[in-house]
Amino acid sequence: MSASVLISAAQGILNPLIPLATEQIKLAWGFKDDLQRLEDRLKLTQALLCDAENHRGRVNLKTMQVWLKKLNSVVCSADDVLDELAFEVLRRKLEVQNRFMRNNKVCKFFFFCLSNPLPFRFKMANKVKNINLLLDNLKKDAEGIGLRPADQILNASTSVEPREVNFRLTIPFVDDKQVVGRDGDVSTVIDMMLGSDNTVDDLPVIAIVGMGGAGKTTLAQLVYKHDEVVKTFGEQRMWICVSDDFKVEGLLNEMVECLTGNKCETQNVQGIVKKLGEKLNGKKYLLVLDDVWNENQDKWVRMRDSLLGIGGSKGSKIMATTRSMDVVSTMRTSPSLTHHLNQLSENDSWTMFRKRAFANGGPTETQKLVDIGGKMVKKCKGVPLAIKTLGGLM
Repeated sequence: MSASVLISAAQGILNPLIPLATEQIKLAWGFKDDLQRLEDRLKLTQALLCDAENHRGRVNLKTMQVWLKKLNSVVCSADDVLDELAFEVLRRKLEVQNRFMRNNKVCKFFFFCLSNPLPFRFKMANKVKNINLLLDNLKKDAEGIGLRPADQILNASTSVEPREVNFRLTIPFVDDKQVVGRDGDVSTVIDMMLGSDNTVDDLPVIAIVGMGGAGKTTLAQLVYKHDEVVKTFGEQRMWICVSDDFKVEGLLNEMVECLTGNKCETQNVQGIVKKLGEKLNGKKYLLVLDDVWNENQDKWVRMRDSLLGIGGSKGSKIMATTRSMDVVSTMRTSPSLTHHLNQLSENDSWTMFRKRAFANGGPTETQKLVDIGGKMVKKCKGVPLAIKTLGGLM
């Protein structure tokens, strides 16, 4: 199994786990410290996965695949434990409600006091401690193969500055027949884009925000190719995959290449802006910046000032996708132009899985495989990338 598939599977399970752990910490389980440590370790594991996704050429691929397989196993165990705790919470709430209905009295005690047997608490505390130990061991293994959280990579004391490389490439093309449950999101973003011409901002930024694998790029692709957007911006649409390589000169050069088809490699910003002005002066344009990680205010100001220097017509727009609200703040995007992308519903999740799992050339849609697929979809927690990945494996 490829590293990218393993990373996607782990992210699909891990991303929803952190808020679940946070919720359990608030409850009177008697092992709050262990749950807090679990939450911290899950966040650290999430950061390690980000480094694995952009492994920067530092990690032996086969070694990382072994580590990712171990990680997937531990993350699934953590998911099972948190599900068991959540089920117990629900069971006790129902017990309180049933007793209230029988006695017709107001229950004046917290439902945990009703039934909190020590054996269950000890069992769950031991499970959480064991998972924490396994996550600690995985962290040590990660350090051994060269994986580190992004903040440690950027802050590491070294005489050589970290090399910025764009490892993830996206394109503006998408097969909309394979997309499920995003019609409402498309309409919302288009309304933001085409209904914001009267804004005081000369070059407004529409931001699509969501967790990794939520489908931000897919949504941007659907908007980019929509008839209304094509009619408004025509050939003055540009798609750039940014990732962690936010270099103003490089981004401007890519804009020239999008418009002309000719590669431009000059490092003179004034010269690049002049070329762009020849193509865009007095015209509305749409610039898509996909997968933005830059939180450096100075870099963004340089980029925006350069774009304003092009002289495009009022009504020109930028659409950016990002995982981070800090990035949104850096770009000074207003809340009214920020779209938070949620996970898919259960029905849409199954529809997407079914399209992938039982497509032409795939297995026959038997009841046994449907049952297995249903359990797989539940684990994906509505994250499209995980759903597509596991559906493809089926």
